[in-house]
Amino acid sequence: METGKLGPCNTVVVYPRPESPEGHRLSVDLVRTLMARNVRIAVPEQVLREHDDFPEGTIGLSEPELEGGIDLVLSLGGDGTLLRASRWLGARQIPVLGVNLGDLGFLSAYGKDELSDAIDDVVAGGLEWEARERMHVEVIRDGEVVASDTSHNDIYVKHGVMPRLLQLACYVGEQFMAVYTADGLVICTPTGSTAYNLAAGGPIVTAGTGVLTVTPICPHSLTHRPVVVSGAAPIRVIYLGPTEESRAFLTSDGQWTTEMLINDEVRVTSAPEKARMVPPRTSVFHVLANKLGWSGSAWSEHS
Repeated sequence: METGKLGPCNTVVVYPRPESPEGHRLSVDLVRTLMARNVRIAVPEQVLREHDDFPEGTIGLSEPELEGGIDLVLSLGGDGTLLRASRWLGARQIPVLGVNLGDLGFLSAYGKDELSDAIDDVVAGGLEWEARERMHVEVIRDGEVVASDTSHNDIYVKHGVMPRLLQLACYVGEQFMAVYTADGLVICTPTGSTAYNLAAGGPIVTAGTGVLTVTPICPHSLTHRPVVVSGAAPIRVIYLGPTEESRAFLTSDGQWTTEMLINDEVRVTSAPEKARMVPPRTSVFHVLANKLGWSGSAWSEHS
């Protein structure tokens, strides 16, 4: 897995969780603190337009372009906020660091009570980042690409408002894998394995493994199980039905969606540009043990 180390950060984008009073308050305090330590600060332009309490000199950023470059994006919120920040800047390979303001977070490097530590590490340098796989997804209709996106976490095909079991043919590389009769199908990166994939019964996959996971959502056949495949092999999913009036949607990272028609094909390939993320200071297993009750009676002896 590709890794790197940051020097002292001179220009930082602060990316707060939208519509969160706590996130906004902390982001304003964070901006003041970092500017007092001679760090140039930018925030999304829309955030700056909606709030007038950011310190003078805060830059509004509509596109991730800034003279002199951006050293780091610091997201304040949960895993979803970090994901939005990473989607915004992912192709530019700017490292993203998350400060989790909630109770459960698999991706953020720091918790809310560790914000001062995060500030010190940003200013002093030495933060390490690691490359995370992304997926390029296309919808092919009658031989033409009608929609596309780049996903960091997952993509899934699922029924619309009217619940119907979908029929989805899946191929890995040139090999036919299965026709799933299910509520839907999730394809995720290792980073996204702790999101919808986990809720659907899929495996947790550690970062840097270079694989993708295919997980059916509530399959009609109990023999259908999640499958982990090489990220080098393209995945194709063909929406076969039902043929009566129905709707299915492809969703990427929970933030982009497009309607699918019968016989539409979803093509998933590894994206050439990886995202750069400052990883959590504790492992995913520590989160599971502490917050999801995986600890057992022996946890205190071995932690």
